[in-house]
Amino acid sequence: MTRALREYIPEHFGWKLTSVGVAVLIWLAINFNIQGSFRSSESRAAAATTTATSRLPVTVITTATDLRVFTITPSEVEVTVRGEERVLDGLKKTDVQAFVNLIDVKDTKSFSKKVIVHTPLNVTAIRVVPDEVTVDRVSPEPSNNPRNQD
Repeated sequence: MTRALREYIPEHFGWKLTSVGVAVLIWLAINFNIQGSFRSSESRAAAATTTATSRLPVTVITTATDLRVFTITPSEVEVTVRGEERVLDGLKKTDVQAFVNLIDVKDTKSFSKKVIVHTPLNVTAIRVVPDEVTVDRVSPEPSNNPRNQD
């Protein structure tokens, strides 16, 4: 009833060898596809993209009812974007916007805010210099608007 191990190895040896060969082929196919997909996307991204740098004015975003006046220092930032060369060739300066969001600002006189950059699809902002600006609240000048007079 008990057979030696060396008797089991040669039995159906062709099937065993075929099974190992098929397993190796499946592993190679899966491994190649996983590695190949990541490598090819990285190489395509590296080969097809370029960068562009431009100085942009910093826009202030507030609510429509906020009548406070703010000054931004510096008033311009240098923005570097990355994208496909053909996309950047057609990019206008107005397509990329740098702004500070002051909607949530209370009555602070002077503070720093992070510059936010909005870009079109397929364009990524990779650097903003400086990445923060100083915001100073300026007292609003008296208005001749009858709504503001009591």
